[in-house]
Amino acid sequence: MHSEEQIKRIADTLLPGFIPKDPEEKKLDFHFTIPPNHSYKVSYEKDDKKEWKFKGYFIQHFE
Repeated sequence: MHSEEQIKRIADTLLPGFIPKDPEEKKLDFHFTIPPNHSYKVSYEKDDKKEWKFKGYFIQHFE
């Protein structure tokens, strides 16, 4: 398991590759995996300054 801070740090690094082209979008979710088998779905929301802020994560379980 990884800490929320570790997940946020990795997600913040990956964020630029997932920013929507539509500047009006206010929410964003994406998935990533930390080898060997830890997968996470992270959520961001755009604040009043139009900056993406980390809102949370979910652990993804795969069979």
